[in-house]
Amino acid sequence: MVDLPNLVASAIENDRSNFSAAVLLSNNSRTVKRIREILPKKMRLVTLTSSSKVSDNLKELGFEVEVLEDSLSSQGLSVLNSLHDIILQGLGEGRFKSNDRILAIMGEPMDGVIVIEASTLASNKLAIMANEHDIEIEVLAKLMELARHIGGRGREGHAVGALFAIGSVPKLRRYTTALVLNPFKGHSDAKKSVSVQNNHETLAEFAWLDGAILFNSKGIASDAGRYVQVPAGINPKPGEGGRHLAARAISQLADSIAICVSSSGVITLYSKGRERYRVRLS
Repeated sequence: MVDLPNLVASAIENDRSNFSAAVLLSNNSRTVKRIREILPKKMRLVTLTSSSKVSDNLKELGFEVEVLEDSLSSQGLSVLNSLHDIILQGLGEGRFKSNDRILAIMGEPMDGVIVIEASTLASNKLAIMANEHDIEIEVLAKLMELARHIGGRGREGHAVGALFAIGSVPKLRRYTTALVLNPFKGHSDAKKSVSVQNNHETLAEFAWLDGAILFNSKGIASDAGRYVQVPAGINPKPGEGGRHLAARAISQLADSIAICVSSSGVITLYSKGRERYRVRLS
């Protein structure tokens, strides 16, 4: 049986560059308290737990806690995805710094420690998603740039949202309907490519229409103002708005990537019906 506190102490002692933060996965309050005693007082600790009871207990003691939707004990190695997603979200929201060296401590579902360089996470996550959908990473990066442009600028002084869906256009059209005449019809690919920086202002104008902009895997816009048909089997999650529900649904139905820009300044990426990446604009 692994002696987790001793393993953590050894990792800290042997680290020459110093960890700037620690993330602990555990459903045991006693384990969390023991690890906190071992860590340097100035080192930030974030605890990930799937137990609301543990969360409430630790928060009363002043611990920083994130509650996971899925049970820690049932996740197996997929818990690493939850760990990376939480750190990515923290990076986007400014709770972690891009140059942080993070000591990930796993108390469940297995014991161990992992060193995470925060600077490599975001680019790796986008690269993995792009590869899963056979999309060039440069195209996905440009779409994120467009999303930041829209979320950061708004329109006429007001915050606005937008929705992009990227994948097989025939599939995307199958699960959406046109709300307006397609403004991209008849225009050359060069005028509709997200990879061309000069097109971003035009794409932003069409993104503010109700509905989604559809892009193919090369980043060429095919349609704007498309309404996502959410079937009865896909239900909204607590607190989930219509645009996020539509993004999650189209990513699942069309096996695509969807990028949702909320009016509150949050950009969320969905893939195959799952939220995969979130960033809050500063």
